[in-house]
Amino acid sequence: MSSIFLVLQVPVTGPLDSLQIEAQAHNGLRLWLQHFENVIAACPYARESAEPTLPISTIPGGDRLRIVSLDQAWQPHQFLKKLPAVSKILAQEIDKAQHLQFGIGGLWGDWGSVAAWIASQKGRAFSVWTDHVESDVHFKRAEGKGLLPRLYTKATAVAMIPYERAVIARSALGLFHGADCYDAYAPYCRNPHLVHDIHIGADQHITDEQLELRLSDRAVRPLRIVYAGRAAPEKGILDWVQAIAHASSKTSLICTWYGVGSDLQAAKELASRLSLPISFPGSIPHDQLLDEMKQFDIFVFCHKTLESPRCLIEALACGLPIVGYDSPYPNDLTRQHGGSVLVQKGNIADLGEAIVRLSNTDTLPKLSFLAKQSAADLTDEAVFAHRSRLIKLLSTQSALG
Repeated sequence: MSSIFLVLQVPVTGPLDSLQIEAQAHNGLRLWLQHFENVIAACPYARESAEPTLPISTIPGGDRLRIVSLDQAWQPHQFLKKLPAVSKILAQEIDKAQHLQFGIGGLWGDWGSVAAWIASQKGRAFSVWTDHVESDVHFKRAEGKGLLPRLYTKATAVAMIPYERAVIARSALGLFHGADCYDAYAPYCRNPHLVHDIHIGADQHITDEQLELRLSDRAVRPLRIVYAGRAAPEKGILDWVQAIAHASSKTSLICTWYGVGSDLQAAKELASRLSLPISFPGSIPHDQLLDEMKQFDIFVFCHKTLESPRCLIEALACGLPIVGYDSPYPNDLTRQHGGSVLVQKGNIADLGEAIVRLSNTDTLPKLSFLAKQSAADLTDEAVFAHRSRLIKLLSTQSALG
């Protein structure tokens, strides 16, 4: 019987006899069960979650799923204290499973990387997966902190760089979500693959009829702008507000940022001070968010670090042109069909002007349909099938070799 041992960074929460997990990870476990007879998932345990969660017991095929709860340890002293016990648990599960995939990203408390070291010592072939370059994200998070926290965060980021590369170099398969991650990590991996991670089905993509209806009254109303994600430094929310300020002085806009985070209050204060047409409704359930996004015209983003946020794929699936800072990831997503308008990272004025041009020209309908086409093949079923095929192929090659 095929079995896969996953080490995830998404925490499980709630009573130990009725665990819950974040909604998109819930869907991911459902999809893994479609491709492997038995799934064992090791996750850090948290008493509560800031994200909406679902009972693990409601996952179809859940009788073939086993959750292994690991202690969280995000600080050095916690990590070193917990390391021996958690390493023993990971080693036991690695010995039992046929296939191994470890989600990596970080330093302290990164049990996926610890599992990778253990598997390597045992001579087991394993795959690593990540959707961001954690060291790069840490450098960005250091900005704006006090002297000592800034120095600590930067020192941690510096230590992450050789650690990430060493773990990836020992993997037999690298699954890197999006071109930002792929380009950053592929040189250090002997078998790298660009993959995607998305949790929307084909039935959740916008239809041609829905898109035509949305565009039908565009000429007589303001341009509607949306972003959905954490209000954190690496997401560039303050750049986003300033780009809106630049554009709103030249055209009529209605703008919404869905999500919460450390920079949300500062963004609200800046938007209020500049009297901008921006609302900040916070976080809403994912299915509701997709429905809401389909009512907007463009998705504006200011991502500042090497990561591949799923929100760009979701925006394209909603027929929203993605308008923002240039990097390999959005370029790759829209390279074949189009549907993006990209400017140099950090150039707020150029981003504002791009918004103005879309508001005042008749290119938006064509760009919207191109955006929809760029996401047509990106569904949760398709991307998990792709990753599962690569993992199974790895085991076949290892057995032959």
